[in-house]
Amino acid sequence: MAGEETFGERIRALRKARNLDQRTLAERVQARLQQEGGRGFDVTYLSKIENGRVDPPSTAAITALAEELGADAYELIALAGKVPPSVGETLKASEGARIFYRTAVDLRLTEQDWQHLVEEARRRKRQR
Repeated sequence: MAGEETFGERIRALRKARNLDQRTLAERVQARLQQEGGRGFDVTYLSKIENGRVDPPSTAAITALAEELGADAYELIALAGKVPPSVGETLKASEGARIFYRTAVDLRLTEQDWQHLVEEARRRKRQR
């Protein structure tokens, strides 16, 4: 869709809003990923992400970026066109979740429908 911010553009805007240069952010993300046993992440890779020359990174790297940038990891993961690992784990473990998701997709819910479902789920959970 025209006018939508790309993943790379969003990362750049968040980085600049935090007054971080690419090298500093890349080093911080790399440190987070290495603590979790992940792969490297360098300034060249970050530059390519911001300029849209590579696909968005793994969900682990996106989560590390979000933490360093004070951003919502789920929002960035969605912008990258990926699915949070917890969603896959939930769908794998719960037949009810799979049925719910398939039904919601089949019904072609609008954004308003999704918001209503969230409100209804919260209301029902509070009533228990």
